[in-house]
Amino acid sequence: MRRSCVLVLLAWLASALVLSMHPARASDADPRIRIINPVTLEVPGEARELTLRVVLPAAADGPVPLIVFSHGANSSKDLYDRLADHWAAHGYAVFSPTHIDSESLALGLGPADGQRILRTRVSDLRLLLESPDSVARAAGREISLDAQRRVIAGHSLGGLMAAVIAGVPIVDPVSGESVAVGVPGLSALISLHGVGDIAVLDPQGWSQLALPIFALAGTADTGLTGDGIERPWRWRLGPYELAPPGDNYALVLEDGDHYMGGLIGRFEVPGPPDDEGLA
Repeated sequence: MRRSCVLVLLAWLASALVLSMHPARASDADPRIRIINPVTLEVPGEARELTLRVVLPAAADGPVPLIVFSHGANSSKDLYDRLADHWAAHGYAVFSPTHIDSESLALGLGPADGQRILRTRVSDLRLLLESPDSVARAAGREISLDAQRRVIAGHSLGGLMAAVIAGVPIVDPVSGESVAVGVPGLSALISLHGVGDIAVLDPQGWSQLALPIFALAGTADTGLTGDGIERPWRWRLGPYELAPPGDNYALVLEDGDHYMGGLIGRFEVPGPPDDEGLA
């Protein structure tokens, strides 16, 4: 059964509960996790390298489940540390790549490079999900990863990519045909401030999402994507709203904005940090 939880966090989360849930900014000093950053991989068939941040649980009983996280447009692997470190502290391996559109790489890419950005993001995420053991070796860590428990996650543009990797086909801009580039057998999709129907995705493809879904939106986060269309905040719940009914969850943050007050994606944005929302 689908469950939608609309949480007015400031109204009912007691401060003690917030503190107990708060995913503190972990570091190498945190005994629960191990951070290896950066890790560099050769991308097969492409003349480029992929750099990522790897966070592992310090101790694990048996194979560890994997989360691959795709950052928002122009962001980077290092701007979501509180999310990744929190997940790792609770038993997940987390791979966070820096995609080619990241401002940290200073490649000068823009809207005209959209198809290249989309193509390389797909390559990045497929590589990490399909060859996780090579990442562990490159990180110099011996850890057993559970091939049966792999999660794709993303924020904003990364949320769009997560939907694509989970099974929503891309529309080829030249032929108009749908092209499926997803990774089969994934355990879950996490979409943070993601997307709904948008031209680059096959509108019929959402019906192909056959896995558990968690989607997040904030009521102060309208769907501004650079195409001149302002979509209502609920559009950000696309995977939850458009996928078939199942083990799906939606979380709505009252007055939540796109970057949670500068706690994820872009640390320099104005506004008070939304610690409750992140928790």
